[in-house]
Amino acid sequence: MTVNQAREPIAGARQAPGRWPSPPDPGDLSRRLAARRAELRLSLTQVAGRARVTPRYLEYLENFPAQPGPDTLRRLAAALRTTPPALLGAGGDAPPGGDPAVAAQGVAAQLEPLGLAACHRLLAPGGIGRVAFDTASGVVVLPVNYATAVGTIVLRTGTGSLIAAHGDGPMSFESDHVDLVLGQGWSVLVRGQAHRVLQPGELRNLREECDLRPWPAGEHDLYVRIVPTRITGRRIRTQ
Repeated sequence: MTVNQAREPIAGARQAPGRWPSPPDPGDLSRRLAARRAELRLSLTQVAGRARVTPRYLEYLENFPAQPGPDTLRRLAAALRTTPPALLGAGGDAPPGGDPAVAAQGVAAQLEPLGLAACHRLLAPGGIGRVAFDTASGVVVLPVNYATAVGTIVLRTGTGSLIAAHGDGPMSFESDHVDLVLGQGWSVLVRGQAHRVLQPGELRNLREECDLRPWPAGEHDLYVRIVPTRITGRRIRTQ
């Protein structure tokens, strides 16, 4: 038995109950595992079952530095719909899909359009996207945190920001997801009219309905809403 195998209990193995004997000390892998599981809204038991490890072992991985073997890491990545390099932090500054090894596999991919209902379903959880709009110097594309409310896209920004300055006019929004492990992904594009939310009733409703917390520091006291005039999407799958 290898050292890695000794560290990786299989599903169903009996383990001592109770708390860990030392205080939690999460490492980078621990944080990525826990964050990805929370993002997908999966329980310890769900991920452990998919990865064929015990919930107790997964709990340990999320709370203490560890070095799971390659097979276990691949199963964890597949269970969390990500890649082993992503869990280990490799390529964090590189765009997804840039690995030449993936393209070299020569697996045929099928592109299919998404219906309106599917587009709304994919956008509904909110997250990270991009907005695009015209400026005097040309088209600008910016990353944003977003939420959805009654079929519209909701952003928060500062009153002096570039988005705020163009918050009453045509604006496009795009969000996507790429899964290199499963060889699939999707993209949804929203074209519409943006407006700065100034009416007290509408502003109150958005604050109550949208748990929108932009990543950048600073004031984000202005809500901007994009009312779609057209929504299109597509999905790509490997055959």
